[in-house]
Amino acid sequence: MRVPVRLDRPRLSDEEIERARRERREPRPTQWDHLHLAGLNRGMRSAVRRLPDAEGPVLDLYCGTKPYLELIPWRPLWGLDIDRHFGRADVLARVPIPFRDGSFGVVFCSQALHLVDDPVATVREMERVLRPGGHAIVTLPHVFVAEASIERHWSRNDLGVLFGRWRDVHVAGIDGPGAALALVVGHAAWLASRRWDRLRPAYLPVVVVMNVVCSTLDALLAPLQRRWPHSLVLVARRAVAT
Repeated sequence: MRVPVRLDRPRLSDEEIERARRERREPRPTQWDHLHLAGLNRGMRSAVRRLPDAEGPVLDLYCGTKPYLELIPWRPLWGLDIDRHFGRADVLARVPIPFRDGSFGVVFCSQALHLVDDPVATVREMERVLRPGGHAIVTLPHVFVAEASIERHWSRNDLGVLFGRWRDVHVAGIDGPGAALALVVGHAAWLASRRWDRLRPAYLPVVVVMNVVCSTLDALLAPLQRRWPHSLVLVARRAVAT
């Protein structure tokens, strides 16, 4: 556990929030994070298909703009976040989660577990608020360049230990090092285009070519995806009390 990081960011405008949701829900090849977001969409759909017997209610933990609301078939869905920055949270809170034991059938946590101050306590809280036999769906980056010291690198084995008390733990990779490279290069191109006006006309062509090249790279090096996936998606079931 590290010293807690406190955030109280200003709320984005409705236009910015809706644009963020749209870009994550339907990523386009003109986006610098296209491969990353498209992979997360595929991973989410695959995870949902693994849980035909799951039921709501659903907790979207650290929900952001709720970009995957339409991909989650169970209702009702409650979004929890740490502040109003993304404007879609139903509840503002931190660990411990302010819901009773066994309140949910599914807990969903996307691209957030590597940022939390105490991942062990967070997973225990996910387990507590799930009913026995309930499910967790978690996505997180695997091959990436950390932008801040608070970001952790998790491996499949790390997740196996973290969810050691759970049943039917399944961890799958999403994409490969090509998608990871596209995310790093694309982010750098986006930052450069914002800083230097002369580079802006080249931004979209560079991003489109980069996405094509990196997608082809992952297709050609498919075996590396199993060893060095860009992202991970975990599906696990809370143990039934005996």
